[in-house]
Amino acid sequence: MGWNNDNIPEIDINYDDSQMKHTMANISAMLDKNGFGDAGAKLRNMTASASYNGERAVNKMAEQTTSEVRNLMRERQYRQPSYHPGVKAFDRKADTQHMVNNLKDHVDGNKHRIYTTATTATNGGYNYSQAFEFGLLTRNYPAHHPFQDAATHLGLNQMNGSFDDEIDQAIRKGFDA
Repeated sequence: MGWNNDNIPEIDINYDDSQMKHTMANISAMLDKNGFGDAGAKLRNMTASASYNGERAVNKMAEQTTSEVRNLMRERQYRQPSYHPGVKAFDRKADTQHMVNNLKDHVDGNKHRIYTTATTATNGGYNYSQAFEFGLLTRNYPAHHPFQDAATHLGLNQMNGSFDDEIDQAIRKGFDA
């Protein structure tokens, strides 16, 4: 791996309910048009509730994921002798270089991108989380895999994993009225 930022580890979590909203809006309009009383309005309310619950479930999972990655980074980073607070090598680094402090959930609508912006002052602003996640063979630096392990532990990289179950449960809760 070169000294570029082509392999910055990140976890993406997103939720797109636009198809469900569109389908339910069409059904609601048909119910209204054909005189089914307040069934169309009730279905619209249930759809809005399901969408809100789905969004909350995604936000909760993103928060859990960020916390899990942060905890794994702390646990694995501070095992290294030069990374303990109070050690000269640790203290002289700029605050922007501490991976744990720079791990953020970058939110855009229903899409969450979890990554760290910690860069080195040398090597052209190399994002250090790449070396921490994947290791450096040329420097005998082991891989620690906090992103991969967090995603595996939380079931984010599995079809029909715990994340899918939480979304399904949130949507069902919205339609239970």
